[in-house]
Amino acid sequence: MDRIKFSVTEKQSYPVEKDLFERKTRKSSPFYQDTKHNETSQFAVCPECNNPVQVIGLYKSLNHTEKPFAKHCGKPVPGIGCYNNTNYEYCPYRAKRKHYTKESRKGSLDEVAIEIIRRMVLYFDKIIYLLQSQIGFFISPTLAEQMLRDFFNAKAYLYHGATLRNMPLILAYFSLNTSIVGRKVFSDELTRYINRTDNLYIDEHSQIRSNQYSNAGFYFLEHKTHLNEHHLSESIVFKITQGSFNDGEDIYEKKLDFDNNHIENLLNYILENISEYHKQKNATLLEIAQSVASDYGFKFT
Repeated sequence: MDRIKFSVTEKQSYPVEKDLFERKTRKSSPFYQDTKHNETSQFAVCPECNNPVQVIGLYKSLNHTEKPFAKHCGKPVPGIGCYNNTNYEYCPYRAKRKHYTKESRKGSLDEVAIEIIRRMVLYFDKIIYLLQSQIGFFISPTLAEQMLRDFFNAKAYLYHGATLRNMPLILAYFSLNTSIVGRKVFSDELTRYINRTDNLYIDEHSQIRSNQYSNAGFYFLEHKTHLNEHHLSESIVFKITQGSFNDGEDIYEKKLDFDNNHIENLLNYILENISEYHKQKNATLLEIAQSVASDYGFKFT
């Protein structure tokens, strides 16, 4: 992995770099520990699964790569953190990650699952902002609430592909097919595809309208992770279709790529100089998230 953090409670991750590592840790224990081989090793925390990791190549040159990286320890490390084997087995940073399906779930709530829910609730406004920037139309508070209820109904926080940094993707992936009619579009590409459809068009207010009955809806599928030279990215497919189950029409399809570093940076970014309208919308979204979570037995402050 090319990203680490220094505490299981930390929301921000960092690149694996010698100078940064030394500044953040002050070259002190527990990040520097003597091993049984009479050598000093460096340790940190995986930003996706919260398990301990060892930093490799920080002070020694490596044959197969010029950059240092981190790998899971596979055991608890004193002062760094406990070890959760299930989260390790399914961590997207693990090269031989255990296979899972959309139906795969953890057996019970653990600390990572609870933290996923907490972040989903406390950063819901930013998660919606990032997601709508990917799909090309605005997500209304009503739609956002329904997507969040779909998330809780599916117990998506227990999905083996859910991590501490991919909440926008998981929110979309577990939402059910929803009508596209009435959505306000800001993407030029999506506008062109809608206007090419016989019974749909974009009106003067940039909203999708139909000139006859349409069951056109959007949904998300095909969650995939991509690990390239220790760098992690993820993707899902966004589709708009209409018609019957067996004889439908594909209106639009787009692969949505998510860089988890970008997601993390946005969630940690302090919004400034935004309009009163957007301040109110964000406040409404956060109120919705708290209310929905409470309905499912979760409360956060």
